[in-house]
Parts: sequence; structure tokens; C-alpha cells
Amino acid sequence: MTGQLMPAQLQALAEQGVMSFINNRPDQEAPLQPMSDELEQAAMAASLDYFHIPMAGGLTPGLIEASLKAYETAPRPIVTFCASGMRSAALWGFAHVDRMGVDAVMDALAAAGYDLERIRRPLTDFAGRSAD
Repeated sequence: MTGQLMPAQLQALAEQGVMSFINNRPDQEAPLQPMSDELEQAAMAASLDYFHIPMAGGLTPGLIEASLKAYETAPRPIVTFCASGMRSAALWGFAHVDRMGVDAVMDALAAAGYDLERIRRPLTDFAGRSAD
């Protein structure tokens, strides 16, 4: 999880072994931000998987489902990004809570430098959805 990446950075990360990228930033969110199509072309040129799952507000079931599918299918290692990494961190949490549990997800997010305590309750509810 990281902040905005530029097309050249995708290639540099690929050279370090990254195999997939998940872009959680909507196009035209900020000046000088590369468009998703440009990033996807850079990923394709390096034979990398690329997913665009833009989060332009709060968490929605559609965003969570798209993230689950991307994390299930994308070759690893995966780098996710948005403006600051915060949205990517939240979506990563939802994509991993079933396997890791709420406390482990929250610990991993905190260890990565993301204070997302506000998603603990939604994560707990999401993790308990199959128990209903």
C-alpha cells in the first residue's frame, strides 16, 4: 500500500519482483495525476497485472467485492496505491479479514503506518456476514 505511483515506477517495481498493481484512485482526482489508462499501459508493457478499483468516497459492497476478486486472482506480490495509501489499506483489510481475522488485519494496518481504527466495526460486521 502506497501513495500515487507514476508509470515509470511500475517498471521499477516490476524489476524488484512486483507482479500486480491495484489502483484505488479515481482518474482526475488531482492535477498531474496519471490517468488509469496510462498506468495500465505501463503495467501491460512490463507484462504485469493491473486492476483499477477507484474509491471516490466511502466503502461500498461493490468496491469490497472487486477488491476481493483482485486479491484472489492477481499474481503476487501485489502493490496497491491511491493518493496516500489509506483507501488501499482499507480495501486490503476487507480483502484479508476472512483469512486473517479482525485483530490481525488491524495490527497489520497499524504496523504499515495506517490508523484505520474507524473501520474496525465495519470489518467485524463484514467478517461476521457468513455467520448470519
